[in-house]
Amino acid sequence: MKLHRVHTVLAVLALVAIVSAACAPAAAPTATPRPQPTAAPPSTAVPPTSVPPTAVPEPTEAEPAESYYVVYVPKLVHPFYEDVKAGIEKAISEYAKRGVEVKFDWDAPPQADVLIHTQRLEAAISKQPDAICVSCLDPDADRPLIEQAAAAGIPMFGFDTECPGSPILSFVGHADLLPDGASMADALAEAIGEDGPIAILMGSPGSVNHRKRVDGFKAQLENYPNIEIVAEEYDNDDLERAINLTASILQAHPDLEGIFGCNSTAPVGAGRAIVEAGKKGEIALVGIGDLPEMIDFIKDGTALATSVQPVPQIGYWSIRYMYEYLNGNVLPPLFDTGSVVVDASNADTYK
Repeated sequence: MKLHRVHTVLAVLALVAIVSAACAPAAAPTATPRPQPTAAPPSTAVPPTSVPPTAVPEPTEAEPAESYYVVYVPKLVHPFYEDVKAGIEKAISEYAKRGVEVKFDWDAPPQADVLIHTQRLEAAISKQPDAICVSCLDPDADRPLIEQAAAAGIPMFGFDTECPGSPILSFVGHADLLPDGASMADALAEAIGEDGPIAILMGSPGSVNHRKRVDGFKAQLENYPNIEIVAEEYDNDDLERAINLTASILQAHPDLEGIFGCNSTAPVGAGRAIVEAGKKGEIALVGIGDLPEMIDFIKDGTALATSVQPVPQIGYWSIRYMYEYLNGNVLPPLFDTGSVVVDASNADTYK
């Protein structure tokens, strides 16, 4: 079948414009905290989508400090973030070739727990790094700490998940998430003939990116009045929980036609439960992310489609953004890394 798609947002950031249009790099920050704006200053940079990947130059030829120290606080320990780290390490290796040392701490909570996440963010602030990059788990809990760090002169950056209303200088990640959910709604609706009961695994309560995907999914389902959502459960981005929730949903709704998992763990857990229940090929499974098992599920027919981000780019460009800021350059407030729909037609070729 031919699925409705959301094309990749070729979101290679406008560092060409940043480097050429911004002021000459300032001296690297000293141990004395420097004032930080509460919002990113206006930028006249060309939108990232106007710069093809092959046109991005090498890092700015500046006279940087010899060493930088940054701290990352992701939402939890997860394979998704291992790909982010791979991008970070690639950028760091490029700077090392130029004699610029970038050290980073990666302080990931073991699970998506708001209290633990805020504790890790507090610990990051206490280290007084040159910059902090945070993936927001719960805006209400994280925002006061981000404000505290900014007031102390620590430049604050966001990655993967935004923290609305906080003094984040610049965010690197996929921000326009409503279309991702909408594309999965269209794919699922077509597969089930636009009729039947479905379920949603909703991720973590308070997670902005999970909520946006679900919102986009539900909004698109309004175009299919014969599709009914009969179950909505928070899987907390936890594999075992996603498996158990799906098994319970299948028992409670034996006529279920489809499932949407709004994070990369959820569809993998749902796929395992579907196979265990002997319902492979009977339930249309769609989701988010390209964990290897999800791609295998698409190839063998357990799953239908998934919306995928170029995850290593998030880590790579977060380092590049922090470096440019610490060398006095003006940044745009957002670098949206985009997404692509993956199904059986491109599962072997999308990367």
